[in-house]
Amino acid sequence: MNERVRITVSGIRGHVPDALNADTVSGFASSFATFLEKGTIAFCRDSRASSPMLSMAAFSAATAAGLNGADFGCLPTPFLQFQMKRESFSGGIVLTGGHNPDPWNAVLLLSERGNYLEMTEGMEIFNIHEASIFKKAAWNELGAVERKDFPFDEYCRRLAEVVRLKAIRERRFKVVADPCGGAVAPYLQEFADFLNLDLTAINDRIDRPFPHPPEPNQANASQTEAVVRAVGADLGFLTNSDGSRLSLVDEKGRGQNEEITLPLCLLAGRRHIKKAVTTLSTSSLTGWAAGQAGISLLQTKVGQSAVIAAMSGEGAEAGGEGSGSFALAEFSLGYDAFLSLALILDKLAADRQPLSTVLSDFPRFVRRKINLEVPPEKLYRLMDMLEDEYRKENPDCTDGVRVNRKDAWFHIRPSMTEFMLRIIIEGKSKAHVSRIEDELNERMGQ
Repeated sequence: MNERVRITVSGIRGHVPDALNADTVSGFASSFATFLEKGTIAFCRDSRASSPMLSMAAFSAATAAGLNGADFGCLPTPFLQFQMKRESFSGGIVLTGGHNPDPWNAVLLLSERGNYLEMTEGMEIFNIHEASIFKKAAWNELGAVERKDFPFDEYCRRLAEVVRLKAIRERRFKVVADPCGGAVAPYLQEFADFLNLDLTAINDRIDRPFPHPPEPNQANASQTEAVVRAVGADLGFLTNSDGSRLSLVDEKGRGQNEEITLPLCLLAGRRHIKKAVTTLSTSSLTGWAAGQAGISLLQTKVGQSAVIAAMSGEGAEAGGEGSGSFALAEFSLGYDAFLSLALILDKLAADRQPLSTVLSDFPRFVRRKINLEVPPEKLYRLMDMLEDEYRKENPDCTDGVRVNRKDAWFHIRPSMTEFMLRIIIEGKSKAHVSRIEDELNERMGQ
């Protein structure tokens, strides 16, 4: 069991209870409340068994500092981010492990607008935590927590301003949903009714252990694939535990790589998007789709916090990653699986083609992901060596080292949470990818 809590600007993660527990959460929630000083914090959590317990610790820490809480209960993270854009809060605390399996969980800290904190804000909160100097309210100035309901009807009304609702409703899509027992499960039927979908839901109980790892991808899609074939559905989809990621199964019951979600959303949302942001590790499919849609595409560091920050800084209307993630700035400042699905259904309705036909026009790339464990004392020396080795190829060193070639590219970066290098190689053929892998192994002495 790994007992080390992992701290990044996007959250505090760890195994429950060895790394992440009531004491850990209380400390970081106290630091956040001290940083905010006053006001009301919006809270929500995913459906995993440890989230209610950890939420209680966060409530206590916030109210002890004199701040109030608005508790939205078990709610998808993007729903809270949607609401924070429209209602006044000092900040937000989300308890969710996202795509990670049990026993993982995490504390996500959000700004008053619902986006992740900037690096300077995160460092200030970390310094408060390390100093253990927390705000303590007097006995008669303690905060209170109020239970709040999420206005899902308003969410749907705003969604109707983004997609062509009539066209989607007229198609009466037959869909299979696998929320993996996550926080979107209680909203599935209402969402389906709003879009006039013929819904078959599996794994939609939030009071049970996850039926499979909650990462929406091909590896976890076997149940959805089988049900899509059995009921003759037009589409199947999977979400993670907090509703921020989406992967798809086509009408033939074939699970699709999560890398296609972002390109599909860019093509579907082209009426709303002139500029978009993705990461240096995202597939070239995204660049191809942006070109098809006439969208200017920028690349930044890996992670939702970096993408959303770049969207704000560059005035981009959209952003996302190859993890099945997409955000639309006019809607909210968070990755949203329901928004992504609605946009994709919009495209399928407009094209009057099944998903497999739409995807048949996509270019094919071969992709290889490698996680290479490296001792901490060698990690950054190795990165410096790689940057120097590839200097003649004008690498992008925004986040590690990315080298672009005619028929392939590769990206090498240190993990933010583990002592390893994350390597992605993508090319037009297996031969291109294999040559680069052999080259990297030789240069890194593997």
